[in-house]
Amino acid sequence: MNKDIAFFDSCANTWDCTRRTDPQILEQLLILAQIPTSAKVLDVGSGTGVLLPYLRSAVGAEGKITAVDFSEKMLAKAQEKFSQFKNLEFLVGDILEIELPLEAYDIIICLNFFPHLHTRKEEFVRKMLPALQAGGSLIIMHDISRETVNSIHRGSEIVTEHRLPEAKAVGEMLTACGYSNIHAYENDAMYFVKGLK
Repeated sequence: MNKDIAFFDSCANTWDCTRRTDPQILEQLLILAQIPTSAKVLDVGSGTGVLLPYLRSAVGAEGKITAVDFSEKMLAKAQEKFSQFKNLEFLVGDILEIELPLEAYDIIICLNFFPHLHTRKEEFVRKMLPALQAGGSLIIMHDISRETVNSIHRGSEIVTEHRLPEAKAVGEMLTACGYSNIHAYENDAMYFVKGLK
């Protein structure tokens, strides 16, 4: 088994207790994301489903959310918590290996996931573009600062090299890969990058 998958599988039972989230920060991030009602959303690196109730609130009953993660055990926790959402489906797999339908999503969003692409960040950014509908958005965000993310990862034996670049640099990557209307913002509490197809 991939060591990263094994690591997140091993964290699944305790993740929601050890990795606290700030609802106010998540709400601010969702305001920046501007997810329309009835949108089709792909939540990449969904984990235990931290973002799912916020996405469900944004898209309403008419929207659709697909939660994808390569850790079966993390995603199983999300299913336990949110299986009552009828417009939510779960998909176990590596986002870089999954064949995504063309122009299927209005929003592709990832919370606290981007560093774990490690050396394949640009490959991910390029792969998401054809899966977005015209005018759709790729959103990369964290509910803690870049400095905090990188400090946490430096202290881990498994993900020690998984770094979050400056928001400006990721915005430039999106531009180079064909996205437009880039919004790149970070402060000492959160991190947000958005680009349109």
